[in-house]
Amino acid sequence: MHDIKNIIDEIIIYLEKNVKTTEEQFVVNSIKKCAIGKKTLNNITPNLPPKHKPLINGLLSISSKKIIPLKKSILKGYNKLYWKTDDGEYYEKNSSVGRNYLNGNMNTELIGPNDGFFKSDKLKLGIFFLEQKIFYKDHKHPAPELYLNLTDGTKWRFGEKKWLKKKPGSIIYNSPNNPHGMKVGEIPFVSIWCWPKNLSQKCTVINNNP
Repeated sequence: MHDIKNIIDEIIIYLEKNVKTTEEQFVVNSIKKCAIGKKTLNNITPNLPPKHKPLINGLLSISSKKIIPLKKSILKGYNKLYWKTDDGEYYEKNSSVGRNYLNGNMNTELIGPNDGFFKSDKLKLGIFFLEQKIFYKDHKHPAPELYLNLTDGTKWRFGEKKWLKKKPGSIIYNSPNNPHGMKVGEIPFVSIWCWPKNLSQKCTVINNNP
């Protein structure tokens, strides 16, 4: 339990120092309000991440000093979490999210209603992973969303805007139903991810060109 709590603590420490907007601060406050302890432990079975080797390669690529403490905490605690791949469960039925995404994604919940290490019905906080060279199609969802990007080389697109490369340590906030997509480069994409509300609402794919 201590190792997973340490990951969450490092996330909060980093975000509190670096968030800039009221929306981002709302997410931080939502995480801090979650009860973390023995009474909120979920009944999960830890497993080896399905994409263990690329996950470790992504984590070991992190060199930015300001996120090294978070990197170390994840490396110490990742094998105590329950990892899974999204086979389309986050999307509306028959969504064409893409075979590359379905084959190349992985996530684990630090906090969440069912699969979280710590249980909460109000928030999902976890680690999200994509293998290299994946185009994650533009999509939108009712849940506001915050990403803390940990690795280098991933580009983001918001709405109809151009692709932007985001540095390690950058915070990305997606307001509800704001379209966004990603293109992963040569380094696997590792990030912290949070939905602070509307947890059960599905995502809608927007079939824009890469």
